[in-house]
Amino acid sequence: MDVTARKRAEQELTEREAELNIKSRQLEEMNTALKVLLRQREEDQRDMEERIVSNIKELVLPYIHKLKGMHLNEAQASYVEIVETHLNHIVAPFLRQIVSQYPDMTAKELQVATLVREGKANKEIADLMSVSLNTIEIHRYNLRKKLGLRNKKVNLRSYLLSLNKMP
Repeated sequence: MDVTARKRAEQELTEREAELNIKSRQLEEMNTALKVLLRQREEDQRDMEERIVSNIKELVLPYIHKLKGMHLNEAQASYVEIVETHLNHIVAPFLRQIVSQYPDMTAKELQVATLVREGKANKEIADLMSVSLNTIEIHRYNLRKKLGLRNKKVNLRSYLLSLNKMP
């Protein structure tokens, strides 16, 4: 019997196994390199967040406090209060948490969520955002839908306040 074809097939199989082992090691090395890069990226992101928080606390908030001490009319005082609140939310985990849990929320919905969480009424929110009361009601409806609260007897403000307490 002629066994050359079989020997040739066995040799090709051995070569393919060797190639497969080489490719497997290369993929493992790439995977390790990607994990290192991802870890470095996460560290860089944390460092940047810490710098932003530090800069806001040290460079911006002191001026907000000085503004609050000045004689401002009611609208100006309200805007300063909103700016301070939003800056505090940037340095607090609430917005980061809600954005990470619900990435499909729009900027306006986040703004409405923040104001609802502060206890502002729909009319106040509409005035502050310079939109109609109906627009705020639509944003609240969309918030409830995205948060999974539609057709549930859950207070939106209470729910938003509870998000900060979640791990």
